[in-house]
Amino acid sequence: MLRIILFAPLALIRLILVFAVTVILVAVGSAYLWIFGFSQKLQKRLMSAWGKSILLICGIKTNSTGRIQSDCFILLPNHRSYLDIFIVSAFIPSSFVGKAELKKWPMIKAGARITQLIFVSRSELKSLVNTMNKIKQSLYNKIPVTVFPEGTTYKGPLTRPFKKGTFKIAADAGIPVIPMAIHFEDENDAWIDDDTFVGHFFRQMGKPVTKVHLQFGEPILNRDFKILQETTRLQIDSMLQKIQSELFAKN
Repeated sequence: MLRIILFAPLALIRLILVFAVTVILVAVGSAYLWIFGFSQKLQKRLMSAWGKSILLICGIKTNSTGRIQSDCFILLPNHRSYLDIFIVSAFIPSSFVGKAELKKWPMIKAGARITQLIFVSRSELKSLVNTMNKIKQSLYNKIPVTVFPEGTTYKGPLTRPFKKGTFKIAADAGIPVIPMAIHFEDENDAWIDDDTFVGHFFRQMGKPVTKVHLQFGEPILNRDFKILQETTRLQIDSMLQKIQSELFAKN
């Protein structure tokens, strides 16, 4: 509690700056979109600028291993926090697949047009078919797609069971997937259950530095979605275990 009180001013400043940067980039992107129309270059530059700006503002220090040398893939990271979106955007500007409910969030609808955010209602078959088509179109335009296969945030230490939808899409369409491991040194950085965004932000983003470790896996391609699903989860869990073992050895 004392730490929260002491660092609350820093968290407040960061929250204001996060909001300000987001508003500015959405405004710039919307103006460009209105004048010139959508372009892959616009999407990539704005997503990268947004992600890197938020990481800098929030004092998020990353340590990453592995490289991605393609632009035709579905990125599948484990999901710990809302911070994951900024992290992925900074490293791999991509089109995110999110719940249809996100349309209700401030500026999400405007930002979706710029970033090519793909909304999906998991309860509607028609929406899933539409999602598959949008993913294919995104990749055709050389914009990678990011999906969090757990479907929600999870504290860890490894992953929770994966949803099968994305793997069926990837397997049926012959799209490679790339696993990604995200591990925060402070397990309390995980945003889970019914915790509020503002409450969590003030507790965790008040500290000077947030350390996160990232690792990109090898591309996986398989026409059997069950094998694809299992192999991806095993690779992410293996990377998470490796990161945690290395940190334990250092400490």
